[in-house]
Amino acid sequence: MTAIVTSKFRTLNAENFKEDIAAAGTSVFVGIGKTDVWSNSTSDTTDAAPFTPYDTIDSLVEARENLFAMKLLNSSDVSHVVPRHTWTTGNTYVAWDSDDADIFDKKFYVITSEFKVYKCIYAPGNASTQEPAQTLTDPQGESDNYIWKYMYTVAVADAEKFLTTAYMPVKTINISSFADDAAAEAALSEGDYAQYLNQKASTNASKAGGIERIEVTAGGTGYTSNPTVVITGAGSGATATAARTGTAVTSITLSDKGTDYSTAHILISGGGGSDATARAVLSPENGHGTDPVKELGGFFVAVNTLLDGTGGAEEDLTVGNDFRQITLIKNPTNTVGGAISTSPTRKATPGISFASTTGTFQVDELITQGTGANRVEAFITEITSAGVYYYNQNNKTGYGNFLHSAGTVTGATSGATGTPTSAANTFHTAADVDKHSGDIVFLENRNPIDRISSQIEDIKIIIEF
Repeated sequence: MTAIVTSKFRTLNAENFKEDIAAAGTSVFVGIGKTDVWSNSTSDTTDAAPFTPYDTIDSLVEARENLFAMKLLNSSDVSHVVPRHTWTTGNTYVAWDSDDADIFDKKFYVITSEFKVYKCIYAPGNASTQEPAQTLTDPQGESDNYIWKYMYTVAVADAEKFLTTAYMPVKTINISSFADDAAAEAALSEGDYAQYLNQKASTNASKAGGIERIEVTAGGTGYTSNPTVVITGAGSGATATAARTGTAVTSITLSDKGTDYSTAHILISGGGGSDATARAVLSPENGHGTDPVKELGGFFVAVNTLLDGTGGAEEDLTVGNDFRQITLIKNPTNTVGGAISTSPTRKATPGISFASTTGTFQVDELITQGTGANRVEAFITEITSAGVYYYNQNNKTGYGNFLHSAGTVTGATSGATGTPTSAANTFHTAADVDKHSGDIVFLENRNPIDRISSQIEDIKIIIEF
């Protein structure tokens, strides 16, 4: 038995993920974590290569423990994307083919220097030398004989958030959700309204859903005159003529593409020969340019958010340290009350406070309390002006509990010491969010990225469904 997962299923999963981020009652956060170096020992202070993440309970549990901050994603922070193919003179591109199982792995569309996106409808087999620029509903051939269908223009805002050297944003405007053009213009940005108009024109085109071209699959033999091409199927209006070289059929030219073909069968008859066969290349459902996400294989999703945690609404995003792990976490809950967190940012680390200190503790250093079997270890992630020492634990440190009654806390690097406050409720500061709640749906290990007050970190994540 053989089976496949279709591109439409993958695109639907990508769309569901996008909708999850925007849905009421659902929260998806970008998490940052792991301030300590990539190593297996608390004594190491130099990074090794980032460890390979695994989809195992142990790996994900430790990723949770490494978390120190989270930022909530909004609907504007996520987009369908597809691999980027920048039009370049001298490159050869392939044409859309309804019977090519690998079409989404090929360069059948391009983005131009004007950020216009085109799908190749016909490729003559030679290198392309004319960059497409037209925005016609029914495109004409370029000087290099390529035919390109204009799809949309990447808006400036989308380019800034989601355009990379490897991927480009793609979207489909739901044109049926607007009562008329005036309603669409009022609701959409200028760029999205222009795409709305192009999708609508493509949907309403007289030849929408027509046969794109007819490929000869076998030339046959014995043809002494050009045979007749008979087209049948679920559609109407398509006509074509055949041409031959010698006694074999070598090409079929469409006289009329017809419209609304979901199936098409080509019969070659007459002309004194036999055994010539051909197949029709169909346009996507509803025609080219009507649903860019499905047509270009939009089963990739990009997430983009900026970390600018220097105070105010984003003060939970610790500065003065680095991070090595990025996660996406769905529906984490608050430590207090247990509700799904909806705050713009959350601090994911607990903290301790001291009645007095000697020396100066350092961010990132190992702190310890107790000895032997009662020894507790952790890495300092942040020291606040209010005197709260936030910390992380992982498999290197173990997961012991700091106690207000267990004596001095010592910094392994600085030699600083802290005497705990006299009461547990003043010694401990709880994390904003329960690290063990929610579902981790993405985990990436990276080289260290410093968080400093004079910079903004631009995090882009590409997920393939």
